[in-house]
Amino acid sequence: MDDPALVAAGARSVVGVDFSEVAVRATQRRATELGLPCRYVVGALPGAPLAAGCADLVYTGKGALIWMTDLDAWAADVARLLRPSGHLFLYDGHPAFAIWTWDEDHPRVRPDRSYFARSYVGDDTFPGHGAVEFQWTLGQVVTAVAGAGLEVVHLAEYPEPFWRYSDVSAASWDGRLPNSFSLLARRRRETAG
Repeated sequence: MDDPALVAAGARSVVGVDFSEVAVRATQRRATELGLPCRYVVGALPGAPLAAGCADLVYTGKGALIWMTDLDAWAADVARLLRPSGHLFLYDGHPAFAIWTWDEDHPRVRPDRSYFARSYVGDDTFPGHGAVEFQWTLGQVVTAVAGAGLEVVHLAEYPEPFWRYSDVSAASWDGRLPNSFSLLARRRRETAG
């Protein structure tokens, strides 16, 4: 739903990248049915099959970072895709979101998680599949973006999660803990040497 929102906000065209051929076909079919100027390609970041300097905006969000195996390589590929003065907009679950329990009475830290863990097997997300999810700290995210030569323009943390599971009303979502964040960064203009 983010792609139609980008078009509604004024994007002339949107190119989406996903590692799943099934997701790319389904999303392209939906965009075509809606008459949206969206095109989808199979790929991953890093390694997006797109030309360098092809984007005014790279949007990464809503659960993408946990699948990034190398955050520095991801940020470098984002910088590669951006035109000079282009922007990265990142909106995702706060790195601390994964450590909060979904208890309704009181916010707690899950005993099986660590904010500083490198990764964990996300059996609760994909039961029986043992999918590895990567745990990045907020500092690692900001450092990777800055290390790729992007200038961080804005960073914000929010108490609301970007999604809620079913009818769960967890105490950790009541406004006292970080559950999502956004980051806006800009590729610096090339300067003549």
